[in-house]
Amino acid sequence: MGHQDHRRGLDRSRGRRHRRGGAHLTVLVAALVAVVLAVSGCGGDSGEDTAPQPTPVRLDAPPTNLTWASFNGMSIPQADQGPRTPDQLAPRGFEQSPAGSALAAINATIRMSVATDDQWPQIVRTLLAPGPARDAFIASRIQLSTTDLVPAGQAPLVLGWQVTAFTPEQAGVDVFTQLPDQSLAVNHTTVVWTGFGDWGLLLPDANAAAPAVQTISAVPAGAVRIKGD
Repeated sequence: MGHQDHRRGLDRSRGRRHRRGGAHLTVLVAALVAVVLAVSGCGGDSGEDTAPQPTPVRLDAPPTNLTWASFNGMSIPQADQGPRTPDQLAPRGFEQSPAGSALAAINATIRMSVATDDQWPQIVRTLLAPGPARDAFIASRIQLSTTDLVPAGQAPLVLGWQVTAFTPEQAGVDVFTQLPDQSLAVNHTTVVWTGFGDWGLLLPDANAAAPAVQTISAVPAGAVRIKGD
């Protein structure tokens, strides 16, 4: 009996040592996992701290490889940012960027303004964003008849633009022009990214409190200048 009691005591002692050893091993493994997670950046919110931040969009980014196209006596700026789909009447395909939105706004504004009777339906359908203002413009334009081009020396000159707000879905663009009498004007425009994968000019509400076109004394210093000093 004494021998058996001695063996049972040894077994209990070994069991306690095994349990203590297992507890120590569990603590060691937990500590090791914590260290690995901290080093690898996989634990907690560290992934949010190390995630790359998006590059800010430059609203004053200038166009590249600027050229000019003539349409009904007006000069329209073109560049790498658009248009990329050549068409004599309603070119499209503008980059989804501040410069692309500005070029699209100028392109659509000029072409719809000086289009002749046989040109404006395609221009409106292709370059203008759908909406009540476009419907109202169509109803008014049908009542008019224009077949003449802009006379030489009477065309406003596009000096540049300023993108006042930009998201990939919508942009506000102030277009600056010089009139034949040397006075300056700004045209407040808005373009939206349409389901066709391009910018469309969103015509202003006819009942808006502020006029879309205003006289100014100077082009703002922060504007993107594309012509003139």
